[in-house]
Amino acid sequence: MTVPSQMSLRRIPEALHLQVRVAYAAAWEALIATHTAEALQFLCEFASRIAVLHAMDLYFQVTTVPEAMQEVVRSRTFTALELESLPPLGQFPALAGWHRFRPDLVIEHQRYRRRYQEKTFELARMVGARAAEAVVGTHVENAIGFTRLLKGIRAVGQATDHYLREFGLPASVAQMVSQRVQARVAGEQLTAQYDEPLPPGLEGQPAGSCFSRARRGRRLTPLPARRFLQLLSQVLGAPRSNRVDHVLQGNSGRGEGIARQAGA
Repeated sequence: MTVPSQMSLRRIPEALHLQVRVAYAAAWEALIATHTAEALQFLCEFASRIAVLHAMDLYFQVTTVPEAMQEVVRSRTFTALELESLPPLGQFPALAGWHRFRPDLVIEHQRYRRRYQEKTFELARMVGARAAEAVVGTHVENAIGFTRLLKGIRAVGQATDHYLREFGLPASVAQMVSQRVQARVAGEQLTAQYDEPLPPGLEGQPAGSCFSRARRGRRLTPLPARRFLQLLSQVLGAPRSNRVDHVLQGNSGRGEGIARQAGA
């Protein structure tokens, strides 16, 4: 990941260069703030298991922090740290007296220290996963803001890819961020499509509707009720019942009345 001042403005309109630079800087600062908050919580949670300086190094081991950002995160974390509120560092039990000369106790003591260190690293990876989720959420918010900045100029997918490329996210993290951005803006994009103006000559006609296709082709003529019932009887393969005949006669009578009114 490069610093904001060196991120590319390729394919960005010149009128938006300043706004995009500001967006890069704001996204950078948001990531630093997220890492600082997560690192501060990490130090407080592990203060009783490991020294603070070693805990800071351990945070960088279990959490992916860009090298250009590590020193700033370290400085801000130490500045915000309240040393008086930290719990005291736990001490390993030590062998005393003749116990130091018992091989079984010495081996057991070494095993205990190794299990303790392995447990500490396992817990650190869990907390690192929590920090990674917070960083992904920050990337999602940054990417959404970037897509809104380029609305009407770049599609959502293109603007998101531009952000992910400039901030150098790994493929797995980039996929997560891209999917969450699309899920967040899906409703907004679905609503926006109805506000797009139609091309000249198509106003008042729903795009792709049967009415527009019918007007471009031959005119659709409604099927008379009598003919429809006749075809229905033929398809069913059964003789017409008295009820069907009654319906046909009724429709015929209404049709003749309508025809007389039209002739008058």
